Amino acid sequence: MATHTNNSIKGDRALGPGDKDELGFREVAARIAVSLIDHASDDGLVIGIEGAWGSGKSSLVFLIEDELQKLPKEQRPSVINFRPWLIGNRDALINGLFTELSKQLDRVALDAGDATPITIARAKKAEDALREFASGLTKVGAAIEFIGDVSGLPPVKWFGKGTKAAANLAEGKRAASQLSDLKDKLVRSLRDLGHRFVITIDDVDRLEPAEVIEILRLVRSVADFPNVIYLLCYDGKILAHSIEKAARAKSGKAYLEKIIQLTIMVPQPESMQLRQWFTDSLHQIAAPKNDDELSRLKTVVDFEGGRQLRTPRSVVRALDSIRFFWPPLRDAKADLADLVWLQLIKDGNPALYRWIEEYCAAAAIHSLGIARVSDVEKTRELSKLINITEEGHFDDLTYRHYFADQLAGVEMNYGDDGDKFRIFQHVHEHQRDAAIRGVRLASPDHYRLYFALAGPSHALTQDDFTSMWAAAEAGVEQTTAELLRLHGEPAGGSFTKADILLERIRGSAFEVLTPQQCDNILLGLSQAMDAAYRQRPFDRFWINSLWDRASRLIPLLLAQLDAEQRAAAVTTMFQHGAALAWLTTVFRHETFAHGRYGDRPRPTEDWLVTNPELDQINGIMLDRYRALSDHEILEVIDPISLLFAWRQGGDEAGPRERLEANIVSDEGLVETLEKLVSSVDSSNRGRFDVIKRDNLAPFLDYDEAAQRIEALRNHSELGERASRLAVAFADGLEF
Repeated sequence: MATHTNNSIKGDRALGPGDKDELGFREVAARIAVSLIDHASDDGLVIGIEGAWGSGKSSLVFLIEDELQKLPKEQRPSVINFRPWLIGNRDALINGLFTELSKQLDRVALDAGDATPITIARAKKAEDALREFASGLTKVGAAIEFIGDVSGLPPVKWFGKGTKAAANLAEGKRAASQLSDLKDKLVRSLRDLGHRFVITIDDVDRLEPAEVIEILRLVRSVADFPNVIYLLCYDGKILAHSIEKAARAKSGKAYLEKIIQLTIMVPQPESMQLRQWFTDSLHQIAAPKNDDELSRLKTVVDFEGGRQLRTPRSVVRALDSIRFFWPPLRDAKADLADLVWLQLIKDGNPALYRWIEEYCAAAAIHSLGIARVSDVEKTRELSKLINITEEGHFDDLTYRHYFADQLAGVEMNYGDDGDKFRIFQHVHEHQRDAAIRGVRLASPDHYRLYFALAGPSHALTQDDFTSMWAAAEAGVEQTTAELLRLHGEPAGGSFTKADILLERIRGSAFEVLTPQQCDNILLGLSQAMDAAYRQRPFDRFWINSLWDRASRLIPLLLAQLDAEQRAAAVTTMFQHGAALAWLTTVFRHETFAHGRYGDRPRPTEDWLVTNPELDQINGIMLDRYRALSDHEILEVIDPISLLFAWRQGGDEAGPRERLEANIVSDEGLVETLEKLVSSVDSSNRGRFDVIKRDNLAPFLDYDEAAQRIEALRNHSELGERASRLAVAFADGLEF
């Protein structure tokens, strides 16, 4: 017998040889099998096996057949599995059924012997009668259809068909009379044969309405023979609707009752029974990684399984989904409880599954600060969630709690506004990082694994992490190159994979890095940040730029080093780092944070380095600034910031003297001012350049510079550039 491993996809099929009867249908099937060979059904019988789609009708029929095969040979009926959806028109349907009956009679004849109640002669007689009847039926089929066609037409239309129609009608009546004699002969032969035939017709409710009527007519009128029993499998409601549509009957149920003599309802399994079947099979497919995952899996099966596992088919489909998705997710160290929860919902409520998919994608982007979700959008999504679920779906508080617990930023609402949940709420960093470490559905980096077996477009792959950690272990040059590679890969909006990497390091990854890796990442940042901006510019002044993320890593990575390593790292970063503009922003941040400039020192928790380290950095940076050429100063990404850092570090005269010397000539003035413009955004004008007094006054005479530029507007060579600067001066007065 064919067997199936527990890891093979079962599909939408009934029980077969070697399959386990999980729901205890075997005992029911055995009793039905006994009834099918009882003499109460000698005159033929049409039995309906009725149940909803997925309730196990086909499996019950298989078990009935299996039980019939266990009967003693003299009691064992011939079973014909008639599948009408594989056959075409009405005539082909009739031929198909009689061909199958003929084959079984041949088999009966071969198995017969004079020592049995069934003789070869009787079997051959029944087979001959069957062939004669089938031949006569196909010959007169068209005429019989014609009789049925014209009988319902108005007289004028019928007579309009002419004498040929009348001749066909007469011929049809004679053929029908002959067919009746042939049927009587077949009936006597089958009764005399004394052998039982069981004809199963599965999935009648899946046929087209017109096909349904043909099958029912065939069963009731054409093939109503003694010792022939039909088992028709269908969903009563669906079949009744098809009858009403095709036959224009007022009641499809009443129509069906004239044909089906006996109905057997498929036993409805208990919810607990279905869940136990599911958990027993799941245990052979997959295993949770730890006790926490096991505990959540039990909760998922109890609460979501109790709602979604309503039929045997729902159990099979859910298990098949898990069989398909689990191997790649297992390799990605995904969460089994999350997968099971999602697959149960997918098969039970596809619309809810899609809502969860869309929510996870939006929540991931929201958590990264790429997009904002308005109150109107939240209200709309909540309304959509309620509308795609059954009324009262979330009324149970415990179920609602566990549903919310699966998704990032979803909380139960205990307020009086009527909403069941609050969505797109702030997710604390430790919750987000725990979800990422656990490769959970709530992880912004991994949620898409559960829907598409791939990470989201904005997420780092495991290969990205592996490559980064290997580079950090290898050296500063490799780390710098890897940071720039990741910055070159977009991750949604202005984000790149480098943004995500720095967020993940800050979240928890720094805790598992070696001191060597931490040191190389620090030095790599000091080499890469300016190049990253030039490679793919971003708004350095907006919230959470790449530079901000890099700066916030400094204290975390320094804390992983011993005192000697730490001192060396700080010195190397600021003394030799090529990212002078980024290092300047770090220097200025610390100058203000420590209260060395301005009057509002920040809490020590906001410091990136210690006071002694800032002393060291201050000296290094001032030396670097003084050593720069005029051209090098102006080519820095933000020369104004550098000039202020120089001044705020304690050397007020140095940057002013350097600028004053550089603007002695008209060309030097124009070149210098072009590097000191600032860009601003306006709702009316968009983005444009300005020269602000506050930016220039500490380093040169602002008014004098403006007057000189105005005078140069008519200059033969510098006039066009001077005109643009004059406009920037004028606009700068507004800021």
